[in-house]
Parts: sequence; structure tokens; C-alpha cells
Amino acid sequence: MSATTAPSGAGRRLSAAEGRIARAALAELPREGLILLDAGPMAERIAWLLPAGCGLNVLTNSVPAALGLASRRDLSVHLLGGHVSAAAGTMPASVRLLEQVHVDVAFMVADGVSPGRGLTCSDPAEVMARRAMVRASDRIVLLADHTRIGNDRISRFARLDEADCLITDTGTDPDALRGLRGRGPRVLAV
Repeated sequence: MSATTAPSGAGRRLSAAEGRIARAALAELPREGLILLDAGPMAERIAWLLPAGCGLNVLTNSVPAALGLASRRDLSVHLLGGHVSAAAGTMPASVRLLEQVHVDVAFMVADGVSPGRGLTCSDPAEVMARRAMVRASDRIVLLADHTRIGNDRISRFARLDEADCLITDTGTDPDALRGLRGRGPRVLAV
């Protein structure tokens, strides 16, 4: 299986499925406006794939994504404040700032996606910021490979129907995909 180097400096490599998910997410970019890129290799990969001349405003809690985009003159890049995690290259987003912004499309990651509990994460400290990301956004594009589908982690940050689009990979169990369809988000398996 081929892999591509993840933009984060943590040495994590994207699987082929994660790379396909990130590339498919580009079809969800708005023509103009503000996008939010969550931390994590799939969302960070979108940063590297943003088309030249797109003119978007980018808000992110990912230090690697912000640094990677900083030299682009066709983008306006804003890094959310908070505590920096050296291991992950991320910062919990500032809830206060997120309450003041309007995001056209948020590209978010979840550690778990289940029909019953919705979108969950493993770190309870992230819940308030992730909820604020959801509230600030007109559209939520959820990026979740097959290892996250059907999982339920400790902290719920959104209902499944709060996501507009779920992009996963073809390795996702067909029964799990059927269980997600019709529950809110448009589901794409790439």
C-alpha cells in the first residue's frame, strides 16, 4: 500500500485511503470565504492540496498546516490560539475566538463516528473547542477513514446530523455505511 508523507512534523504517514479522503474533500471547498482546517493528517493534507490562486481565508488549530500555508500569498492564514502540543503539532482551539467567527466550510476529523452517539473524540479537553467549531460553521465536512466508523470515543462533540458530508474510504464496512446513510450527512466512500 502506498503512503504519502503527512504535512505534520510528527512523522505520521497517510495511508492511501486517508490520502484519497483528503483529495476528495477538495470538491467541498467553497469558491470564496473562510474555511476551517482541523488538526490531524487528513485535514492538514488538504492544506497542502489547496489550489493555487484560490484566495481563501484559512483558520486552523494545526501548527504544521499554518506554517505550511504561511508563505502563500493567495491565502490569508489564521492560527487559533491555545496550548501547543509538541507531540501532535496541534493546539486546542480558542473557544472565545470561534464564537466570534463565521466559517463557510469546516473540514473536521473525529476519532469515532457512530449513528448512536455521533461524532466523538478521545480527549475530553478538546470537546468545547470542537463544539465551537461546529457552531461557527455553515457546513461541516467530516473526514473519517474506516478505522473511525462505528467507533465511539469518550467525548461527544456533535450529533451525526450536524455534519453535512462524511467522506470515508471504501474499506468501511458496507453495513456501517448503510447505518450512516439517511442520518444527516451525505456519505461518500472513496
